[in-house]
Amino acid sequence: DKIWVIRGFDGDIRNDVWSSPDGVLWTQTAIAPFSGRRLHTSVVFNDKIWVIGGLDGGTNKNDVWSSPDGITWTAVTASAPFSGRSGHTSVVFNDKIWVIGGNEGGTAFRNDVWSSSDGLSWTPVANAPEFTARRGHTSIVFDNKMWVIAGNDSGLRNDVWSSSNGVDWISVAEPGQFNSSWYHTSVVFDYKMWVIGGSGNNDAFGSTDGTEWTPVSTAPNTPTWRRHS
Repeated sequence: DKIWVIRGFDGDIRNDVWSSPDGVLWTQTAIAPFSGRRLHTSVVFNDKIWVIGGLDGGTNKNDVWSSPDGITWTAVTASAPFSGRSGHTSVVFNDKIWVIGGNEGGTAFRNDVWSSSDGLSWTPVANAPEFTARRGHTSIVFDNKMWVIAGNDSGLRNDVWSSSNGVDWISVAEPGQFNSSWYHTSVVFDYKMWVIGGSGNNDAFGSTDGTEWTPVSTAPNTPTWRRHS
């Protein structure tokens, strides 16, 4: 029943943890024992918060941490079998945590897919699925499928892919449905998928099927829309 922020980069790389019951009042819950990092992922799975990978200074990490309360953190594994990475995505689907793509460093982008039922043992589900290797994409779960949306594969993308098993991926949307972007945000709300903002964009698009995307706003009434990092 809270919102959680597990810090990244604000000029310095952070490892503080904050929570709020309403988005207005925020409490620093912990200085976590994992190293300060950015471009990591976090999910909620098995009644715990999980932190996976990310960029620790100049090092891409492949460690996995969990916490039942945001205060006490346990190193589930210091070195998962997938490569250290940042700018990847993680989702919870079919009672597993999934890690998709990311950046090993420089232009060493990945499009591999891994899954785990406990955060400790990880299975390579797909080593080279149909979508290009990338970072800064988004992934969500919608309509009993996992989705990979846009990102950077040495060029900005606006493609949309879906999979019901993590192995077979289908190209869903024709290019041009929304602006090419990376480090945007995607969420599920009101029976739709939403793509919001990103590097250089302040637009919002919604879709009920991943194929047709409708522009909902091109100038949101917010001070600045920006990429998350």
